[in-house]
Amino acid sequence: MGIKISELQSFVGSVQDTDLLEISVDNGLGGFNSRKITGAQLKALINSLNFYESDGTFTGNRTASGGGTYGLIIDNTSGIQFNDTGTIIATVNPPAFLTTDKAINFEVDPTNLSGAIKRLFQIKDSAGSVLRFAVIDDGRLLVNEAYYLPNADGNADEVLTTDGAGNVSFQAVVSGDAVNFGSTQWGRTISTPVDLLDGQIANGLTFFTNSDKVTGGTTTYNEYNIAYGISITLSGTNGNALVNVNGTDYQATFNSTLFQTALDFVSTHETALNADNVRIFALGSGADGRLRFCSSESILNGITITNTTGDLSGTIANEFTGTSTASPDHILVPYSGTAYDGQRLQHNFRVNFGIVTGSSQFYALSLRRYEDDSIIGSEIQIQRNNDVEGVQQNFISYTAGSTDPFVLGGFYFALRNDTGQTAQITSAIGILVQTYYQKPTKF
Repeated sequence: MGIKISELQSFVGSVQDTDLLEISVDNGLGGFNSRKITGAQLKALINSLNFYESDGTFTGNRTASGGGTYGLIIDNTSGIQFNDTGTIIATVNPPAFLTTDKAINFEVDPTNLSGAIKRLFQIKDSAGSVLRFAVIDDGRLLVNEAYYLPNADGNADEVLTTDGAGNVSFQAVVSGDAVNFGSTQWGRTISTPVDLLDGQIANGLTFFTNSDKVTGGTTTYNEYNIAYGISITLSGTNGNALVNVNGTDYQATFNSTLFQTALDFVSTHETALNADNVRIFALGSGADGRLRFCSSESILNGITITNTTGDLSGTIANEFTGTSTASPDHILVPYSGTAYDGQRLQHNFRVNFGIVTGSSQFYALSLRRYEDDSIIGSEIQIQRNNDVEGVQQNFISYTAGSTDPFVLGGFYFALRNDTGQTAQITSAIGILVQTYYQKPTKF
């Protein structure tokens, strides 16, 4: 027969490991059986019930209290992991005894983090496999794996802006309204007709200087200018020569043909010349080898070529005017560092001039790249007749980016005469360049 708990009359205030305690165990038959357990066994059994000592399943809310003076500490050699299919909610209410300015504080030592981009903290969308947010060890914030927020503040009144390629930075606010296009126009009147001989090509830009701009057709922003050019037409069959540009000697060495010699010169010296604000191009074929330069008028007029060995040399002149000094003969599209840097540009060109009337003859008008004289699209047929002097034609083209030929070398308009007779340019002449931006742009 078992003993009922209520019949036990003795109580103890503490349990020692060597104590032998008697307990009554439900025998499942409506009574109890007497069992013995040591104090050490009883303590171990109680300790095994702590949620931080063994795995288990919560059947309700659990509270671990620090009694108002202690908190939960996980040492820095261990870790903590939450595997939860529901929601983790943290309600933070720092007690009065915690004299700190931090409600939740994560301190991460990135020493042992690997990879080019070390993330101190991240939140990942596991379903979409997208990193929604991350704190990088250099201070940047990564958003949606698409862009970084800067890790340093900007200047007063600056705003955050993006280049559309993942780079976000603080930039000054650009005042003024955005615009869709810019315009530059040149115009003048020829009182004495200018001859265009049979077999020649007239560069339309050589008829103007930048002082011929028409105010009404030129915007106060993104104004284009006619740039200067000059060329060295190479000669000789062997040896070396020194080309002096802006006080520096650049060696030219004959190689199989004059055109190959020009190609070699550009390949060897283009980087250094570009750094000195001089653009250079190789033109010709076979025995025709030319070096075409674009820079300021003063630099171009100072270019010399001096033979040093063999007979390699050259003649310096503007290829379109025949003068020994530089002439304005092409337009460069300003691009890098402009307000529209990174955009595609569309250009509409209008060219007008007069041809002294006479019997029917046909000429060819074209838009060409300055770097190699190549024609954009195709030539347009121009007719001389007995009745009307005036000619007007429109072109359309584009600038694709910072390495476009219009940016690196520019463009010009060419009128070709292969009629067997002399043509004469006269009366009102003009060029209008209108540029449309890919998106509204503030200057």
